[in-house]
Amino acid sequence: MHWELFSPLTAEAPESATALSALPEGLLYGYSVYTTLKMPLSEQVIDLHLQRLKKDCKALGLSWRFTDHQILGQLKTLFQPQMPVFRLTVLADVDGYAAFYEHAGQALPTRLMVSARKALTATNTGLNLKSVVHQRPLPTVKHGAMAETILVKRQARQTGFDDILLVTESPEKSPIALETSTANVFGIRDGVLRTSDPVRDGCLPGITRHRILEAAQAMRVPVDTSPLSLTELLSCQGVFVSNAVSGIRKVERIDEQGIVWHPAAQRLMDSLSHTVNT
Repeated sequence: MHWELFSPLTAEAPESATALSALPEGLLYGYSVYTTLKMPLSEQVIDLHLQRLKKDCKALGLSWRFTDHQILGQLKTLFQPQMPVFRLTVLADVDGYAAFYEHAGQALPTRLMVSARKALTATNTGLNLKSVVHQRPLPTVKHGAMAETILVKRQARQTGFDDILLVTESPEKSPIALETSTANVFGIRDGVLRTSDPVRDGCLPGITRHRILEAAQAMRVPVDTSPLSLTELLSCQGVFVSNAVSGIRKVERIDEQGIVWHPAAQRLMDSLSHTVNT
């Protein structure tokens, strides 16, 4: 794994960048926001990631000290075909826990951490999801405090599942499907694309989700973002998930119930996947 840390991001070559001499409290306490992307990408898609990163910084009171031009330059400099997955993390650069509160009323100073890793081997195997009543804290912000969600997923993996399907109970006690640990969830029924609404339901507004909805609009595919109950999701003619690294992945089973894929739903997922991945 390759790590580079900049405070602030400089135009220097990575080899001459300032070394991190002490761990910032933002890293130690998970007070950070991040975005993950798989290169190469168009500058338009990278801009979507950066705009969300800036929005999330604002939500946590983190200062934005970097320019898009600088970040694009660093991505191009660091990119290696065998290490295409980048994570950009902005974390609070304060000394000591009390320093968080010494900066009350003003944006916290920040560092940008850029890391790169290999991509996981692509697989066409459908996912097996376990539904869990759980909701991430600050669900619409892509932040670094993920310990609880990771633990719940680890427990699901120990029982043979690939990932968790986070659900929340509505006032009527009907579980509403939100997302997986790292991906947005979509259902297809009678040619209509169903997915959660991040603001209303409390889930992450994924960049690939955004691109899928744009593609659906261009293809004139109806989109329904009304609350999607777990029962409705299970009755869909196709279910898939999306994130920026693995793209679109098919879901084969939720809990102990298999998803019966309709050929038309398969064709729609394939069309969306082709559009998003090209």
